[in-house]
Amino acid sequence: MGSRTKARARALQVLYAWELRGGEEPLARVNLELSAPGERSGEPEVREYTEKILATIADALPEIDSRLEALAEHWRLSRMATVDRNILRIAAAEMLYLDDVPLRVSLHEAIRLAEWFGTEESSRFVNGVLDALFRELEPEQLGDAR
Repeated sequence: MGSRTKARARALQVLYAWELRGGEEPLARVNLELSAPGERSGEPEVREYTEKILATIADALPEIDSRLEALAEHWRLSRMATVDRNILRIAAAEMLYLDDVPLRVSLHEAIRLAEWFGTEESSRFVNGVLDALFRELEPEQLGDAR
């Protein structure tokens, strides 16, 4: 498993814990509190990319959630499974704000997370929402060679 895949899985765990705690604490604090002492000196690529994802989500959460809710026909974010909602947030953060990640990679990684951590229906749901975002963004990115 690559370091970015591990970072996405870690970000999902942090977001899940953050929501269970009420969603009021800074994500960076939840991440730090959930880190075992040995993890802080472990794979720096995983730690750095996890922090990048979480910082992006923290900075743009209202925009990310608004965009996702608009794309998820007949679904409010509050009605989605916690795991699915946070997988969508991670992928949307990458797709909308992190230019070094190809759109298709974000989409496929989100589906993989949904298969690992979600329900039987999660991967189809995540794919449907993110495919709509992909179709919106793809024409904009053609000139950027993403």
